[in-house]
Amino acid sequence: MSRAPATRFDLLRLPLVGRFLRWRYARFALQLPLLLLALLAILEGLLGSQLAAKNLATVSVWLHYRGLVVLALLIIGNLFCAACPLMLTRGPTRLLKRFVPELRWPRALRNKYTVLALTAAYIFAYEYFDLWASPWLTAWLMIGYFGAALVIDTLFPAGTFCRYVCPLGNFNFALSHGSPSQITARDPSRCASCEGKYCLNGRVEDASGRGTLRGTHRFETLTPLAMAGGSPAPVGHFPGCETELFVPALKSNQDCTLCLNCLRACPYDNVALELRPPARSWEQVRPKADWLLLGTVLFFAGLANAFAMVPPFYALAERLSGLLGTRSEGVLLPLLLGPPLLLGTLGSLGVFVASSRLLGLREGWSAALRRWGAVLLPMSFAMWAGHYSFHFLTGWASIIPAFWQALATLGLPVPPPDWTLAALVPENFLFPLQVVILYSGFGAGCYFAFRRARALGNPRAALPILAWLGMLSVIALLILAQPMEMRGTLLDPGTASGAPL
Repeated sequence: MSRAPATRFDLLRLPLVGRFLRWRYARFALQLPLLLLALLAILEGLLGSQLAAKNLATVSVWLHYRGLVVLALLIIGNLFCAACPLMLTRGPTRLLKRFVPELRWPRALRNKYTVLALTAAYIFAYEYFDLWASPWLTAWLMIGYFGAALVIDTLFPAGTFCRYVCPLGNFNFALSHGSPSQITARDPSRCASCEGKYCLNGRVEDASGRGTLRGTHRFETLTPLAMAGGSPAPVGHFPGCETELFVPALKSNQDCTLCLNCLRACPYDNVALELRPPARSWEQVRPKADWLLLGTVLFFAGLANAFAMVPPFYALAERLSGLLGTRSEGVLLPLLLGPPLLLGTLGSLGVFVASSRLLGLREGWSAALRRWGAVLLPMSFAMWAGHYSFHFLTGWASIIPAFWQALATLGLPVPPPDWTLAALVPENFLFPLQVVILYSGFGAGCYFAFRRARALGNPRAALPILAWLGMLSVIALLILAQPMEMRGTLLDPGTASGAPL
């Protein structure tokens, strides 16, 4: 006798949560505070004190945003994409689309390789321009992000920027595989009989009937549908998924911004936000090779980013500078940061191919990456979470005086900022927390590697991966155990070597 599938808890069944998220302006209510904070940070970055530790632009972006992103992914899901203020440019883009033809995003770029290149460029630019130390550049970076979202989503279909360009969003996509929530269909059979696939295509509903927003097809006049609680389906225009995801086909959080357009577009109230065992998709899902390559590169990008903040990096930079006879960071930084990214990624691909060979499979790097690549995702999450937790906790209270300082820059009557809050650092707590996080990522990666190898008939095939993950964990711990720059805080004396690179 077959057993009914287990029913997981649906967060949308919580009365206040469900009612709020079904509200058509719910996303705007989440975006508006972040938009106001972003605008205030931009103004403070351009007009305020250029001391990074006392400027809202650098404090909010380089200390708090990064730490809170990882915390939100761990606790609930891709909350920051859901509340992303960049998407408020959609109003101007709809106006501008009237005057310019809409283009199709090139097929050759419909993958994650553009994001890979932008991620590498970010790692280089972060160090080369000392972005954490420059409120002015940080403000212009934020302006550039808003401008890029506006231009790309004006020229191309909505969602193009999120899915194929935005490094921050794709970082969230990759790590949200370990989040405890996921969009699902309550009744897949209801989706199978749905005429308009409204979660994907959007919905327009008025007195003349119901139709989709994509295309001009309108269905017959329908009796108003009752939703949960007996209320009729809302009338109006409800956009569908801008990253082109179909709810019953979802197996993971990949490319899901958690905007919940699908929830509001579905006239059958058939969309759920279910709690699930964290990291379930790490074990069960086999995404495309480009996405797994992004997840792999993210680990080594995190490793390189952390390495650039410890004394051995500066010692190595001095030796390389003497050897080459140059102090140009444009020359030195690619030579210092490139090898961890390139060699680490190539080493991972080689290990995955070796594990496939132990299964008797003679497959290339792409197939091996799809087979094994997900085992590195817990390590990627742990590397960034461990690193970001350090910076967030070293400056967790500094957002308060920085916020008051920004309001004072605007001429508002506010109390004097209390900068003693910036010195509240739980020093004895930092490294033990990082160790726990990294061990958790290492343990999860080993567990999934062994489970996959056993499912494929040869548990020993996991041995190369287990050894590789162990070596990477040791390297990561050695880096995080070094005295690290408290960048963007009042406690940062400069670089680890006491002088610029």
